[in-house]
Amino acid sequence: MNIKYLERYELSQEPIIIGLPHDLNDLTNFDDVDSLLNGVLKDLVDERVLSTKFGEITATGVTIQTEVRKIIAIGLGSQEDMTSHKMHKAFGKLFQHLKSNNEKSAQLLFETFGSDIQLAAEAIGYMSYISVYEYSGKKHREDEPFLSEFELTITSKEPVETHVSKGMVIGQSVNYARDISETPPNYMTPEIFADKISSTFKGKAHVNIQIKDEFDLSDEGYGLITAVGKASENKPRLVTVEYRHPAAHDVKPVALVGKGITYDSGGYSIKSKTGMPGMKYDLTGAANVIGMIRGIVEMKLPVHVVATVVLAENMISGNAMKPDDVFTSLSGQTVEVKNTDAEGRLVLGDAVFHASQYSPRIILDFATLTGAVIAAIGNERTGVFTNKDQDLVAPIFDLSEEVGDELWRLPLGDKEERSVKSSKVADLTNHVEKPGRASFAAGFIRQFVNGSPWAHFDIAGTGTRSRRGAYGPKGATGVLIRSVIKAVEGDLI
Repeated sequence: MNIKYLERYELSQEPIIIGLPHDLNDLTNFDDVDSLLNGVLKDLVDERVLSTKFGEITATGVTIQTEVRKIIAIGLGSQEDMTSHKMHKAFGKLFQHLKSNNEKSAQLLFETFGSDIQLAAEAIGYMSYISVYEYSGKKHREDEPFLSEFELTITSKEPVETHVSKGMVIGQSVNYARDISETPPNYMTPEIFADKISSTFKGKAHVNIQIKDEFDLSDEGYGLITAVGKASENKPRLVTVEYRHPAAHDVKPVALVGKGITYDSGGYSIKSKTGMPGMKYDLTGAANVIGMIRGIVEMKLPVHVVATVVLAENMISGNAMKPDDVFTSLSGQTVEVKNTDAEGRLVLGDAVFHASQYSPRIILDFATLTGAVIAAIGNERTGVFTNKDQDLVAPIFDLSEEVGDELWRLPLGDKEERSVKSSKVADLTNHVEKPGRASFAAGFIRQFVNGSPWAHFDIAGTGTRSRRGAYGPKGATGVLIRSVIKAVEGDLI
């Protein structure tokens, strides 16, 4: 998307975009807009040629300086009910309309979208990318996608470029993560994923990249990652991207950890034939974590962040892990494997303990971990577990609401502690046949946080969506990328 900025409207052939609140008295620059439209704005609304209904897009022709120009209006509804989430949805619908109607350019009158400059400007940049996202995959494509063609001119008396650019960087980071999640698994093996991370951050200021291959993992005692990944011809990787800006206020980093099972067959606890399609999305936690650190690096935030992603394929072969096997984790704790399809918590055990060695002020892990979380709270909420009180993750809860990422805290207590430690042959077990499996899985990961403040985000339901919406198409969502970047930017976690 190509964006340029003007202080006032300049006559051109481009359509004009305006926002219309339900009460036109809330349009702070009504006189300017009405004058531009030759005094017919109120009449167009009264005659329902242009709609103020939230999310509804209408268009008409208006004579401006003897030339007919196209006006595209997006209804904003009641300004009393306007929220950040609704502002994002409005711009999402707008950009989707522009794309579906093959518009090549437009001028957007910024002041018609309310008085919160930062909110509206960031929403424009953010939604200009994520709402029109499309994964081209391995299809041959003749036409260039909308994002590379469309030219948007923003007219504003106030400087908005910095806020728009920030939104665009975050939107690009979401789409970066979506691309990884959508890639067919034979094109996104652990090695390919690790190489992609390396090329993404190569030469970036204040960034250090560490990649451990299967030999490093085995020699250094990452027994749980090794166990999960050893059956595949595509061997596991552990990738750590550390970003430490010289102006970082705290030497203790924020640690982000992502589960990256690039394909999950279930192992010997094999999935059904209907359960396997879509298992390429089992790397979504890792993809989103890399999207988070990408945004933080591109924005040059004065922070210290360590992002660790564990990458493996859970497959079957003669040397695959089996139910009843016992493995020794990086932490030294032994684990009895009762279900090879509960592999995500295994790799996260080693990855979270690895992250704890950076002495972080907080560890946040993200994983498509359990179907149980969907059974408990549906596929529109992310389950959140923490070893501390609600205040630890309250800022992320608040920020997530701005873009409709609904979070729901779930219980984690002594019951899960006893269940995780119920093995008769090892320190821990990775599975029990009892209700509350989402909490059990979180309780397992908790054994490896090494005393660090920690929160676990089970995105099994929210890492993908089943239908198109204002935030983009069905498929990978990039859930929580914006919320975490904003929380890190504001030094809120």
